[in-house]
Amino acid sequence: MTTYSTHRPSLPRLFGESFGERPDEAYAQLRTAGPVAWAEIADGVYALVVTSHAAARELLADPEYTRDPGAWEALAHGTVPPSLAFMYGGGLHHADGTEHARLRQAVDDCLASVDLHEVRRTVRKLAGDMVDVFSPRGHADLMAEYADRVALQTLTTLLGLPPETAERIGLHAGALVAAAPDAASAAAELGQLLRDLVAAKRAHPGADLASWLLAHPAQLSDGEAEQQLAALVLLGAGPTAAWIGSTLHILLTDPEYAGELVGGAVTIRQAMDRTLSLRCPVANSSVHYARQPKFLCGVHVPAGTPVFVSHAATALDPMRPHRHETRDRSHLAWSAGPHRCPAQSLAVSIAETAIETVVDALWDLSAPVPAISGKPGPFQQCPVHVGVLFSPGNHRMAPPSGVA
Repeated sequence: MTTYSTHRPSLPRLFGESFGERPDEAYAQLRTAGPVAWAEIADGVYALVVTSHAAARELLADPEYTRDPGAWEALAHGTVPPSLAFMYGGGLHHADGTEHARLRQAVDDCLASVDLHEVRRTVRKLAGDMVDVFSPRGHADLMAEYADRVALQTLTTLLGLPPETAERIGLHAGALVAAAPDAASAAAELGQLLRDLVAAKRAHPGADLASWLLAHPAQLSDGEAEQQLAALVLLGAGPTAAWIGSTLHILLTDPEYAGELVGGAVTIRQAMDRTLSLRCPVANSSVHYARQPKFLCGVHVPAGTPVFVSHAATALDPMRPHRHETRDRSHLAWSAGPHRCPAQSLAVSIAETAIETVVDALWDLSAPVPAISGKPGPFQQCPVHVGVLFSPGNHRMAPPSGVA
């Protein structure tokens, strides 16, 4: 079985509170070890992590790797802890070849049927209702009370899930992405919710993503549909919420943006792009497994070892092209190659509308504490809290700030 000797120097740990609070320190340590280096992703579980932008693009385009976690040697030996259940569920992001092409076509076609204008209307309505709840107080946590909720409720609406399931979906998805001790049981609970959804939509189709997937000519089985819906939840709601929360924090605390919102000197989209470079919501993902021993940028990759793309670290790579340009989008936040994120336009619509809505409604927002700490786990980069102050009152009908 592939292991990493405990007699070697201590490795960066991509989990726990210290990683959540100071991820850049772990990425810097990895980068000094080379473009591809070993890290600990859970107690006693090791993986290779790509921090070089060029090496990541090479890996993402190499067909000699598989995305199937069945190739993971430690998983086959039963030594992977339940906290890493996020890595070995099914879904589009774990498929290869013709299977991936069939599933990807179904997901792409269904996402193309989503009316993004209607999505923006939905987000504005949900966001306005949430602002109404906390605006009289004059303070709020825009992560827990806003970003998490607006992203999740929008996505569950699009999937055709009943509104009352949103909180449960969020709890289970959050445990999985955070690599929590109860991740395996959360995966089982999430799976049951989605199986119930698939059964309901088989019987009574509607105008929603679940129904469209089931009706697609690719003829997805119930299990395949459940896995694609799970992927949309896990890779959609959490990262979009993190994108909203981190961008709001940047807008309120970054010297390049703070104080410039009211005059419209910066655009929301510009700040959103900056977030994808500075605090990429999907921290370490796009896991590959070498089918046979290989070398990546001169580093030996044993067969059956997980190789992560650190989307967060590659965005900070000093050698990344165009990284200092104002409208730089050379980051790999959306991944690249055949597994590039299929829901980019949807995520942009949700995040941009949510940010615009709260900034326009609470026009005198300020963040009293510029420091930011992140949620634990190797897979995400998400603020725990985004605390803000503003003038208390009814802001719902406030004049727009002029932010584009």
